[in-house]
Amino acid sequence: MKKTRAMTAFTLVLLFSAQLGAQLMPENRKDMDSMIGEERVLPEAREYSLSVDQAVELAMENNLGLIREQAGLKTSRRSRDTAWNVLIPSASVSSTLRRFSEPAGMPPAETYGSLSAGLNFSLTLTPQLWYAFRKTVIDYDQGLMDLEQTRQELTVNIKKQFYALLTQQENIKILEQQQRSLEKRYRQADTNYNFGLVDEYTRLSALVALENFKPQVEIARDGYEQSLLGFKLSLGIHLDSVLTLDGRIEAEPRTYDADKLIGRYILDRLDIRSLVTRIQGMENTRRLASSGYLPRLSFGYSLDNSFNLDPWSDISFAGDDWSDSRTFSITLSMSLSELLPVSGTTNDVRAAEDGREALRAGLAQALQAAEVEIITTVQTINKSVQLIKAKVLNVELAQRAYNLAEEAYNAGGKSLLDVEDAEDKLQEARFELLREKVNYINGIIDLEAAVNRHISEIETAE
Repeated sequence: MKKTRAMTAFTLVLLFSAQLGAQLMPENRKDMDSMIGEERVLPEAREYSLSVDQAVELAMENNLGLIREQAGLKTSRRSRDTAWNVLIPSASVSSTLRRFSEPAGMPPAETYGSLSAGLNFSLTLTPQLWYAFRKTVIDYDQGLMDLEQTRQELTVNIKKQFYALLTQQENIKILEQQQRSLEKRYRQADTNYNFGLVDEYTRLSALVALENFKPQVEIARDGYEQSLLGFKLSLGIHLDSVLTLDGRIEAEPRTYDADKLIGRYILDRLDIRSLVTRIQGMENTRRLASSGYLPRLSFGYSLDNSFNLDPWSDISFAGDDWSDSRTFSITLSMSLSELLPVSGTTNDVRAAEDGREALRAGLAQALQAAEVEIITTVQTINKSVQLIKAKVLNVELAQRAYNLAEEAYNAGGKSLLDVEDAEDKLQEARFELLREKVNYINGIIDLEAAVNRHISEIETAE
């Protein structure tokens, strides 16, 4: 009997605590809303000296899209880690105080009310619980795949922007060198004119060539500053930050075998793995729907205690007028209507089967597209290897031709036009070599994404 009274008092305390918590909830919600509404502050302006890998790391830290996906992944992980809580029995407590009114003309009754308290537990086990748990695991794995794909796309984008900026820097250097050569030739022409060795036309031609060339350098510098501004946005740093790129356009030409790469790495691609995970998820959805045909097992336990004297006058609830009721139940149930061919369960199963077949077709198509991507990327790389070798030789020949033309011009054996033509061909050869090296580097970046491997792990054709 003491246990019964203690349970009744405990029930009343729980009900009071729940009411108190409900009253305090709005204040907590206001605090939470104010926290969610806080604005994200960008980093302050500072100086950066970044290699290509450091640039990627910095972009990973500051990219808002990536931060958003990581926050969503936390929710999926929490759902996965707590999915087992469906096995916790649902529990509830209740307490009821009643006051009975006496009918008119009837003698007073001994009992004018009642006080009751109850404690209930229930647990339902179905095959759906397992597939629901599997769904949280698959959803988390899919979230990881999506996050990795976002990381990969961001890595490719940052690396290509980094090397594009280096290309612009090298192009500016080539133009500046060409401008210095024009200035040198003008000074030489001016000196020769003062000594009467050349006519005024030759001197003016050298000056016009110099002045016409100067805007090209300024245009190239302005283009670099605009590209640098866009790169800062991609990195998520303050636009007034001073950014120095620590890198060079260097290429160690290596060729690759597309067939070997396809056979070894194609199944490791993130898009392929993502589709495989989605197919697993759709198959799990089909099984989850199919489990609606199966029976379910329910367990229940309830404990009820009631005080049958007048609770209004005997506030101490003393005496032996307490009644106890305990019930334990096991129920096996099955829905017959879901077995009909037009039931909601049947439609869900068929929809999941259709979705699974569509994803399988998408996987086959993605595999074909992946093969084409790897083949074309390898062809681009291998072609760049051959072109780099040819363009290196072309630069050497153009440099030799320019040196000979300048020596002949200084000796009076060549005209200024001949020297300018030789220099134009040299600068063009240098830029073509630079551009081909960048094509090769971009091809390597694309190949890393195509096989989901760092270049150091990819097998070469040699």
